[in-house]
Amino acid sequence: MSQIVLQAEPREPGQTGAKQLRRNDRVPGVYYAKGQDPVHFSVQKLALRPVVYTAEAKTVRLEVDGKGLLCVLKDVMFDPVTDKILHVDLLGVAAGEKIAVEIPLHIVGLSIGVRDGGSLEHVMHKAHVRVDPTIMPEHIDIDVSDLVKGAAIHISDLNIPGVEFTDRPDAVIVACHAPKVATAEETAEAAKKG
Repeated sequence: MSQIVLQAEPREPGQTGAKQLRRNDRVPGVYYAKGQDPVHFSVQKLALRPVVYTAEAKTVRLEVDGKGLLCVLKDVMFDPVTDKILHVDLLGVAAGEKIAVEIPLHIVGLSIGVRDGGSLEHVMHKAHVRVDPTIMPEHIDIDVSDLVKGAAIHISDLNIPGVEFTDRPDAVIVACHAPKVATAEETAEAAKKG
């Protein structure tokens, strides 16, 4: 698991100050944590790129007012017209305390079923999990090398120490389908049209 460090400056809450920050290429944000007062901050717009635009699950170390705060990205507000980042919410986390996050699922390997003419359907791209942020994986590799035609990999097939999957156990992650064979009627009808 990798961690991104964000250098931030404290800010006063409110719309007027937020607009001024955005004009200066800064993005306002709020850090929330259980049992703590919210911390209002601003960061350079470009510093948020690896936090917001990523396909990996990452923790963030927010450096503000001489404190390092461990957190995860909770919410991002985008401008509906320009798609610029308007605001971020960071959720404070503590080591040893499980948090609910989405972890990307990456397919690796070439399945036996695909080599035999089948097709692979990647149904689920992210899994909902509860995990300690200090051991949170950036992504989960799903090896499909042994997947044959007509078979599937389900959430219940995954076993990762420290990771509790909250999706339905029978949820399909990836399936290998046999190729569809055209019937004589479909072939004749296609010939008439063509």
